[in-house]
Parts: sequence; structure tokens; C-alpha cells
Amino acid sequence: MRLEKLKSRARSFERLVGLTPAEFDQLLLELEPLWEQAHRRSLLRAGRVRRIGAGNTFKLDLGQRLLVTLLYLRQYFTLHVLGILFDLDPANVCRNIQALLPVLEQALPAPLRPRTLQAKPDEAPGKEGRKPRKIRSLEEFLEVFPELTDVVIDGTEQPRGQPKVKKGQKPGKKAVGRPKDKKRFYSIKQGTHTLKTQVAVTPEGQIVHLSATAGGRTHDMKVLRRSRLMTRLSKHVRVWGDHGYTGMEKVYPERETIVPAKRPKKGKLSEEQRELNRLISKVRITAENAINRIKKFRACKEFFRNQPSRHGVIWGCVTGLVNLRWQRRLHLPTL
Repeated sequence: MRLEKLKSRARSFERLVGLTPAEFDQLLLELEPLWEQAHRRSLLRAGRVRRIGAGNTFKLDLGQRLLVTLLYLRQYFTLHVLGILFDLDPANVCRNIQALLPVLEQALPAPLRPRTLQAKPDEAPGKEGRKPRKIRSLEEFLEVFPELTDVVIDGTEQPRGQPKVKKGQKPGKKAVGRPKDKKRFYSIKQGTHTLKTQVAVTPEGQIVHLSATAGGRTHDMKVLRRSRLMTRLSKHVRVWGDHGYTGMEKVYPERETIVPAKRPKKGKLSEEQRELNRLISKVRITAENAINRIKKFRACKEFFRNQPSRHGVIWGCVTGLVNLRWQRRLHLPTL
């Protein structure tokens, strides 16, 4: 597969890798110095036995390796298929992709992404804490909506394989689908084992934060409390969530938080509450649209075939590519 021949068909190239040829060339220019620095650090790492210059070199140049990585993220081809396309061994394809992913995330406008969830989740303050402000009417909604900055948060899941039993452990007496040592990845909502990620988006559509990967069993509110997002946001930033974030105002009473009203058990919402929920949904739809753009890259939508430790860097690269396309569209002239 020749890069120059692909770039001559701009529309097909964009559908194939998710970037236009001009965006690809610009990304390659920004990637080259970062790759040189990362490669140099690898050669000078402590414990390296070979001298610099010894050993095998890369068969593909950096542009071809970037093309392989983008094809993997966008189309999620198997390593065997990519090996046929680029005349490489599947293991060599894997090494090329895994070496380039962290550097690619640095070159892209990727959102802030902590590597781990914090061990101790944020707790609600005691009775002496400030009383939370709730929006109870349409007048209050229209009053607070235009001011300051907003962030919309939402959680999404990606299916993964059933975790294997570690060597030396027994599978337990429970059913195969939900053994005791595999509960944390089993999502009741999806009915399978999943990996969960929380996405924070501005009302304009830019992705500004990703949580570390959590198990599918973890509740959205618990992911928020362990994601470090609230500690990084300024106090004036208003946070919007869906029903999964009910109770957010109790944990963060010093913030402006907006969550749709939940229908009471064996009751119903008033007409005003339903209208308020519709207005909230018009703001929250930006998070749903951002997740939809992320999942156009099949590496973030289909069955996750990698180690869970690589989930974060793959999502970081994809959200960086989504932000890159969002920035391009933002600056396009209106026709």
C-alpha cells in the first residue's frame, strides 16, 4: 500500500484514515521531532546493552507507520491484514503501532487524561457544608444558562473479553459469565463485560477531559468522583450530567451542577419539569454527538482486542483526532 497513491484520492483517503491528505501531512510534520526525541530516549535508556546504531531498523518510514496506526484506529483491521497490506509480520506491525501511539497522542490536541483513577473518591461534605443550588424552574434555567463556562459529562462503554482467571486461581462456583473475580468488568446495562470511560465536552463540541479506564460495573457517579475532573476545573465552571449523575450537587455543593429531574417512583413529572429536561437535553446532546464522533473510529467501538492497560492511550489518540477534525470544521468559512 503506497502512501502517495492513496493521497492522490483525497476523499477516499479521508474516509479510510479519518484525515484529509493536508491534515495528514501537517500531523506528520508535528510528529517527526516528537518521534526523534522519544526514539533517542529509548536508545539512551538505562540498562540498554546494544550500542546506538546496532540492531534492526524500521522497514517503513515514519509516514508509512503513521498510516498503519491511523488505519488501525479508524478501521480496526487485524494485525494479520495490516501485515499483508504493508508486507510485515503481524508482530512487527504490533510493535510499530504500540511504539507510535504515545507519541501520536502528544502531537494531537488530545484532552487531559489521567492515567489512573484516584484511590479515594471525592466525598460529600458534612452538614456544615454549603447548601447546593438547584434549578427548579424555567426562569432560573434561562437566568443561569448564558453565564460563564459549561462542561457536559457523559459515560460510555466498549465491550471487552471476559477476564481470564489468573494462574494459580480457581474460577469459583458462580456462573461462567459472572464469576466472583470478574464482577468489576460486567455491565448490567450492556449484559456483557465492558470498559467504561467518562468524556467531558464543551457546549461547542471540544473534548477536554477523559477519565482513566474503569470496569463496566462501576457507576457513572463513582467514575466522576474518582476521575480528578472536578479538582482540575475552575470553580466557576458549570457541570451538566444525565440521570446517571443524580446526587452530584450533594458531593460538589460549591459548584453549579445541572442534572435532569428524575421521575419519582410510581409518580410522574410535571409539565414544567419535562420542559426543563428537554432544555437540558438540548445542551447535553453535544456530549452524545462527541461520543458518536469518537465511535466512528472502530478501535473505540468494536470489541476491544488489546490489553486493558492500552485502552487509555488508544482513546487518547482517537479523541485527539476528533478534536483535530473539530478544529478544522470550526475554522471553515461559511458558504
